[in-house]
Amino acid sequence: MKRIVVAILTILLLTNYTNWQSSSVAKNDRSELVLGPDKELREEYEKQQKLNKSKCSFVDPDTSVAGIKIGDVKSTLAILGKQTKLEGDSTHVFYSNDKKQKLGLTVHPGDYYSQVSIFKIAYSDNSTQNFRQINSKEFNTEKGIKLGISKKEIIKKLGTCYIAKDSTKTSIELNYRIELPNDSKTKLLTSNNMPTYYAIYRLKNDKLDYIEFGFEYP
Repeated sequence: MKRIVVAILTILLLTNYTNWQSSSVAKNDRSELVLGPDKELREEYEKQQKLNKSKCSFVDPDTSVAGIKIGDVKSTLAILGKQTKLEGDSTHVFYSNDKKQKLGLTVHPGDYYSQVSIFKIAYSDNSTQNFRQINSKEFNTEKGIKLGISKKEIIKKLGTCYIAKDSTKTSIELNYRIELPNDSKTKLLTSNNMPTYYAIYRLKNDKLDYIEFGFEYP
C-alpha cells in the first residue's frame, strides 16, 4: 500500500512539474513576441530623447505642397477649385499633370472639409487610376524639396536634427519631429492647436522617393 501511495505522489509531482515547465515556455514565447515591437519603439524613443538632450532643434519645417498649405482651407480651394470638398478621416490622391507623381492629402476626423493636415508624395505606380490631376509637373514643397533629390540636399534645407531609421547600404529614412512645448519659428503647432508635427523623407540609392509630413492626429 505504501508503495502505491509513493508511486501516485511521484506521478502527481512529475505532472505538475511538466505543466509548470510548459506554462513557463508559453510565457517566454509570449514575452518574445511582445518584446520585438516594444524594443523598436523603445530604441526610437531613446534616440528622440538623446536628440532632445543634445538641444538640436528642428524649427523650420515644410508646411505646403504645390501651393496647398497645412491647415489652410482657402489655399486648398485656390489650387483645387472652390467646389472641392475633401472629407475628413480620408486621404485624397491627386496626380501630377504627367501622372508620374501622386500627392496624398489627408484630412483628420473632425476637421473642416479640405483642411489638409498631412501631405504624402510618391512616384505613381499605376497611371490608369482615375485620380484628378493638379497642374504641376512635380510636387515641390515650399522649401524646394522634391522627389529625386539627395540626402545632402535635404539636410542642407532642413538641418541635421533628424533621426535615421531603416538605414542600409541602399536606403535610409530621415525623421524630423517637433513636439510641444517646443515649436517652430512660426509657432506652427500653437497657431494650429496641434501637439506634434512630423516629417519623413525616405531615400533609395541616395534618391528621395517618398515624402510625408504634417500633424499627427491627436
